[in-house]
Amino acid sequence: MSEKDNPPLVSGWAYSALRPEVANSAAAKVAAPLSEVPRHHGDVRLTPVAHAFLAHWWYIRGDKTVPDKEDVSPPQMRTLAPYVRYLEWQGPDLVHRLWGSALTESSGVDLTGQDMLAYVAPERRDFRRNLFQGVGDHPCGCVMVVRTDSDSEPASGHAFEMTFLPVAVGDGPPRLIGTLQWCKARDVLDPMSYQPERQHLLAVENTAFIDVGAGTPDKSLLDGQ
Repeated sequence: MSEKDNPPLVSGWAYSALRPEVANSAAAKVAAPLSEVPRHHGDVRLTPVAHAFLAHWWYIRGDKTVPDKEDVSPPQMRTLAPYVRYLEWQGPDLVHRLWGSALTESSGVDLTGQDMLAYVAPERRDFRRNLFQGVGDHPCGCVMVVRTDSDSEPASGHAFEMTFLPVAVGDGPPRLIGTLQWCKARDVLDPMSYQPERQHLLAVENTAFIDVGAGTPDKSLLDGQ
């Protein structure tokens, strides 16, 4: 019996949320016009989910370079909320305060309260920590395209896109907020084609900075990705 004979169980609402026709039309309650928010960053073209969230972030910051934590309101994210991740620094750890409900349903893993850096290979952990700290300190955004490869079929997995945008918290290190969306070419992946029970390796395929008006850090921060 093949894996196709036993597809992963995904709740109906989560399956719907991850369908291209639904995810590609997700929007926040308040947002800057999409036409005024860049979609291409380096050689990465944001998925519709990430582009819509960037427009929301762009709007809630107002005349500031970076929004404050008080500006972040999940109800205002509206139909984008199922795809959102919100992280804060706890010492050297980058911990998820919020892990979108559709992400949990589709992957079978709830990362709320988990250190994101624990899922990075040890030899790359310091590089990745420096990158995420640089995003908050500069400030700027970051988009990362990661591919899941199985042990038996390297370079054959699915790609997903993560975005990271800073949120100011007073004297503390900036938090990071953004989306995660499975992607296939320019469309969102059909969740039923992903098997979360399989062993996957994670390989960063591409990383680019998102200029939000303050320029971008030195590209050396992307080394070791």
